[in-house]
Amino acid sequence: MMSKAKRQLILMAGAILSSSLLSGQGKWGADSVQCYENYQIYYQMYKSKQYASAYDGWNYVYTNCPEATKNTFIFGPKIIKGQIKATTDPAAQAELVGQLIAMYQKRLDVFPGKEGYVYGQQGMDLMKYKKDEPKEAYDAFMKAYAADPANLPAAVLNGVFVSAARLYNKKVFSVEEVFATYNLVSEAIQNTTDNIYRKQASYDKMLADSVQLDAKQQKDTAALSRELVRFDQVNGNVEKILAPIATCEKLQLLYNETTFAENQGDADWLRRASKMLSKERRNADGEMEDCTDLPIFFKIAEENYKLEPSAISARAVGKLAWSRKDYAKAVEYFKEASDKEVDPNKKADDYLKVAISYQKLGQYASCKTHAIKAAGLKKRWGDPYLLLAQIYGAAEGVWGSNAVEKKASYWAAIDKANYAASIDPEAKAMAAKLIASYKKRIPDKAIAFQLGSKEGDRINIGSWINESVIVEFF
Repeated sequence: MMSKAKRQLILMAGAILSSSLLSGQGKWGADSVQCYENYQIYYQMYKSKQYASAYDGWNYVYTNCPEATKNTFIFGPKIIKGQIKATTDPAAQAELVGQLIAMYQKRLDVFPGKEGYVYGQQGMDLMKYKKDEPKEAYDAFMKAYAADPANLPAAVLNGVFVSAARLYNKKVFSVEEVFATYNLVSEAIQNTTDNIYRKQASYDKMLADSVQLDAKQQKDTAALSRELVRFDQVNGNVEKILAPIATCEKLQLLYNETTFAENQGDADWLRRASKMLSKERRNADGEMEDCTDLPIFFKIAEENYKLEPSAISARAVGKLAWSRKDYAKAVEYFKEASDKEVDPNKKADDYLKVAISYQKLGQYASCKTHAIKAAGLKKRWGDPYLLLAQIYGAAEGVWGSNAVEKKASYWAAIDKANYAASIDPEAKAMAAKLIASYKKRIPDKAIAFQLGSKEGDRINIGSWINESVIVEFF
């Protein structure tokens, strides 16, 4: 409880305020002393994190003198949420939730500015407290996007798409509206993360040039890394939600001869269509698949590349070359995509596609080089190692002078498949299949013994494989 002396001090301050700051009379309301006293009460409670206890004082200021201080709106969300938590009556809770949501618009009416942030926070609270009404959250998020599309935090962009997906599940949104929201969100994420990667690259160059980062720059690099983690997590969540919606069957309803004819000169439409159709997803067998076998993809990819040569369009034409089994041309386009890309994860994907193209061409040394490049850019990713396992498994006889040495590449293949499974849960299914196949092909134990090789021996494989393996019989 507040002491008598402290209460008297607040009253005196309020009296001074009301008598000496006549120009502020309107700001502090008709009873400036009461407003100032309640402000001090809730302010002290807020500072000591007694949010529910701060509610009555806060509510008086919010109701009677909202223009007095912006703190009323800055502190308001935590105070109201504290009161919601402390309230057991559902009707009273609903009334408080209504006040919380309305407070955001009132803040902008009284203190305009930071609309993107304020509407974003409103949307987040609508998602939390009014889960059954996703349209309200979606509308708030879209106001935030309209106000400040380039600076929305990861959580808000996640909210935009989650609320759209909920509306789709409620049969309020069409699949077209979901895809439109996805394009908006994914492009906002990409723009933000691309800027982060560029900033990180500038710091990396400074370090490479032996330039010591000052304290502010070190703090900035740490903040950039944290932001990148947040946006990567949101991107993963958005892609996971989208996967069951963006089937090839549904995409074909949007991207077909009719819609292509209507949008042939629209670079944005072509870019988004190309991206959606070439989006990869892992199937039940652990393999990656997409919708590039739809006939319209050919026209979209080529037209997109003509209008807008970019990482996205070069990537799409590379996949088009794959579909035509023109793997030399695929190498050319996927390399172009990697050169234009700033996101290391997407660059890694491009390198892996270059590697796969070289695999198709039978150029295993080049395949290995680019698979290793891909693995170096994206940590804990099993796919490059699965590819190495496959080319090692296809390399029987490329090196060695006897039956054991010629088949030693199978041990190298098993090692790489095991490693892929150890770092990447999504690689386990494919790794298990490869390992089971290669175990059947390792040298016979008796023959190996006759040739001077026993379990536990080490063999250094030469040629482009260049791996050291341990002799092991299963």
